[in-house]
Amino acid sequence: MSAAPETDGAERSASNPLALAPSDFFERYFAFFRPGHQEGVVPSRIKELARLKVAALNDCDT
Repeated sequence: MSAAPETDGAERSASNPLALAPSDFFERYFAFFRPGHQEGVVPSRIKELARLKVAALNDCDT
């Protein structure tokens, strides 16, 4: 039985698009996202329900 053939970088990035993202991508994203989601007058729970409703109205899968 032979091993699976090696894939080149183009195939790996096509199957895993985050392979091309900077290493601190999620760290920077959540530094942006958390304050708006967890702080403010409206509770996070209500913000999340609003996000889900907007997604449903626009036929988005979340």
